[in-house]
Amino acid sequence: MMNLKNHLLFVVSTSCLFFSCKGNGDKKEMYALKSKSLAGTYKLIDSKTIKGKDTVTAFTDSSKTEMFKMFNDDHFSFFNHDKEKGKGKEPLFVAGGGTYSFDGVKYQESLQYCSIRDWERNTFDFQLKIKGDTLIQTGVENLPELGVHHTIVETYLKVR
Repeated sequence: MMNLKNHLLFVVSTSCLFFSCKGNGDKKEMYALKSKSLAGTYKLIDSKTIKGKDTVTAFTDSSKTEMFKMFNDDHFSFFNHDKEKGKGKEPLFVAGGGTYSFDGVKYQESLQYCSIRDWERNTFDFQLKIKGDTLIQTGVENLPELGVHHTIVETYLKVR
């Protein structure tokens, strides 16, 4: 357990690091510092897909499916699966991952791997809001060659 002196030293050191990154204009270091606030595992608790004027709620029946998204300093991964281990009426398993950048609001995913292979090697721009242990991801998924053009709003709860 950290004593008060060590805690204050940590706070001062962290603040100096942040301001020195900000002061010298090295955005990459500043972004890396901010990206650490994403580090962890998040469980999807609500998902909406908006196509034109239609809103479809998806993946929210936690009795049937669950989805997790994980972040480290510069990579993300996700998986979504049905709880019947693929043996129910609607088997589901989707997984993927890649690199990301995050400046505190603007979030960009470069999807390198995906079980839906046509989505690989695409980049997606989103806005992220973090409120306590809740992460809200909003943005457009646009893949014209696949006929995909919709807005997503996903809400995650940090579990670790």
